[in-house]
Amino acid sequence: MAEAMSALGRDEVEVVRVHQLTPELAAELDGRRLVVFVDAALDTDRVRLTPLSTDASGRLLTHHLGPSGLLGLAAGLGTGPQAAALVSVPVHDLTLGTGLSPSTRAQVDVAVEAVLGLLDH
Repeated sequence: MAEAMSALGRDEVEVVRVHQLTPELAAELDGRRLVVFVDAALDTDRVRLTPLSTDASGRLLTHHLGPSGLLGLAAGLGTGPQAAALVSVPVHDLTLGTGLSPSTRAQVDVAVEAVLGLLDH
């Protein structure tokens, strides 16, 4: 997904690829118009787009957190992003390999279109 978004060459888009969300990323969200988190999901058979709210509990119990918790930390540092969403991409095969399965590749294309729709609104 990160490669697909980067390949579009849209100047207003910054793609950041991480394996997990850590508190240090909160400062990067400050003042952004839109932040979109993309994650692989086993619990869906289609691309899902979910608007996110901020978890303002202020509780950080580990060195990683979910998107809403990261948004809460960003809000505590300053303004945080104006809007945020989670795009869940269905995956069916988590075995080790060098590429995406054909079904997941097709879903990535759908997810890119979903993100582009968010950007254009």
